[in-house]
Amino acid sequence: MAEQPLYTDAEWTFEKIERITQAIGQIADEELRLDYYPFRIELITSEQMMDAYTSAGIPINYAHWSFGKQFVLLQDQYKRGKMGLAYEIVINSDPCLVYLMEENTMTMQTLVIAHAAYGHNTFMKNNHLFKQWTHADAILDYFAFARHYIGQCEERYGMEAVSEVLDACHALQTHGVHRTRPLRKLSLVEEEQRQRERAEQRERDL
Repeated sequence: MAEQPLYTDAEWTFEKIERITQAIGQIADEELRLDYYPFRIELITSEQMMDAYTSAGIPINYAHWSFGKQFVLLQDQYKRGKMGLAYEIVINSDPCLVYLMEENTMTMQTLVIAHAAYGHNTFMKNNHLFKQWTHADAILDYFAFARHYIGQCEERYGMEAVSEVLDACHALQTHGVHRTRPLRKLSLVEEEQRQRERAEQRERDL
């Protein structure tokens, strides 16, 4: 007897999402043997997705005027049809947080659960640099601590002084420090050897 399909129409329900998540999880565990964090799925509106965009998806964040400015710009572009939104946002935490758009079809929810809840999640748990520099089980507590600390600074030093510091931090946020050593430059002899190896590999592939 043929197995029944997990769903047959485009509309999603929480029951369908639960069935799909279990089915994908069975493949992830038994066939692919993925190693991932436990995760929590949350359904959000397009407006909530835009709000998450403005703060890089951080669920617990401090207040800053630039977030509101970015939200208004995104909202205007989205309503005018000049941009689309991500189908999901994933937070590198333990448990992993997965935000799905309410506007997604059931097929898109299925794709996103496989891609984000299991794929991104597995990558984040096993990424070498993330293991070195991110404590997934403490990241949400750190976000809460940072927001509380900034609030304390505002009470102690005033909102204007704190805002100036945050403005400077936001201006520098895309100028990060490289924490990994750059690759050693190859000598001419080594580069020629690599080219020969590439040519030999292409011949074997063909």
